[in-house]
Amino acid sequence: MKKILLAIIISAALFIVTGSPKIFIGTDDKTIAVVDAQENLPLTIEFLHSVQKTPVIEELQFQSGEFVLIRTKYKSQGVGLPFDAADGNFRRDGDWFIMDEMNRRFKNLEFRTGKGTRLTMTLDGQKFELYKKFPAGTKIIVKTF
Repeated sequence: MKKILLAIIISAALFIVTGSPKIFIGTDDKTIAVVDAQENLPLTIEFLHSVQKTPVIEELQFQSGEFVLIRTKYKSQGVGLPFDAADGNFRRDGDWFIMDEMNRRFKNLEFRTGKGTRLTMTLDGQKFELYKKFPAGTKIIVKTF
């Protein structure tokens, strides 16, 4: 908890100096990354679905102080995956099912590493293989300040 508080203090100081908000990726006690929260900055989350054991890719952008889920791509339909017309525009591209224009907004994001799910995030061109760094069940936080 002390490390996350230190990361927040450092990020707040950077905000004061640079005038731009920051995106923090980390756990309750470890900072993974702090980057400038530029408008339309992409954030990609990749994992293996815990039931189907097939890849899922969620593409988000940072817009107006929030994370916006733009698109979800997956290779098999199942529990927890979007399929309804109200979720966006559904299409198929080869082996992939794709739901575009989802436009779901989130102030902050929280994920947990899972056994065999291979949770990976890519932010600002940096790829973080979280499943290699943390044991299953670790809460990963993505937030702005």
